[in-house]
Amino acid sequence: MLATLPIPMLIALLAQAEPAPPDVASQDAAEAAPAPAEERAAGAEPAPASEPLPALLPPTKPEQGPDRPPDGGPQILLGFRAGADFQLSGDVSPRVGYSFSPFFQYTYLRLADRLALGLRAEFTFDRFQQQVTAQADMGGDVFQSYQSTRTLSFFDFALLATATLHLGRLQPWVAAGMGLALGNFDSAEAKYQPGDFRTTRPLVLGAGGLDVAVRREVLVGLHVEYRGLLAKPSVLLTSGQSVYVFGDRLSVAAALLYQF
Repeated sequence: MLATLPIPMLIALLAQAEPAPPDVASQDAAEAAPAPAEERAAGAEPAPASEPLPALLPPTKPEQGPDRPPDGGPQILLGFRAGADFQLSGDVSPRVGYSFSPFFQYTYLRLADRLALGLRAEFTFDRFQQQVTAQADMGGDVFQSYQSTRTLSFFDFALLATATLHLGRLQPWVAAGMGLALGNFDSAEAKYQPGDFRTTRPLVLGAGGLDVAVRREVLVGLHVEYRGLLAKPSVLLTSGQSVYVFGDRLSVAAALLYQF
């Protein structure tokens, strides 16, 4: 029967019985096409949340050193100085002696981080001495000469107001105050008999100097101080002469200081 059918009709029947294979190129293009936006949104993983920016740290405070004065607030200073002492008045030599002085200073106010105001308490010992020739009465108008020492010493206690300017390592300062001086004179010489004199007098002080920081806590300096007695006393000698034994003084000293 199939042989009797015309060829065109036979081709049509075969086309209906077996569907044509799909076009491979069209299928590959469909698979390669991007998925719709809705599918991408559903299948994609959520983007990680952005981390918050770290908080800005406050600026660090520069470390204090010898180039920078310490910040405002109380400050304690301990010091010791030693040097030469000079008599500026009085009728008794020698004129040159030595002195040493421990002191304590408290800074109670700092202005503009540069000017420091404080109080200083100090104790000062001054001594002047000279080798002299004295005579001992051996009796019967006989005198024997011997070597002795003429001494003049002071113990001073004082309280001063200080003003210090901080200029990096350099710290110039001035001070003024009042105190009490205890003086003692001793000599075996006949012209200064009875030879032992003591006095207690108020004194005024003026001082200044320059300190240099070699470390944060340690300073070295050069100090100059004037100490003047109020109502200078005169002493009456056995000969009837009146002399001024205790006078004003000027000291120039090297200092070592420790601050904390």
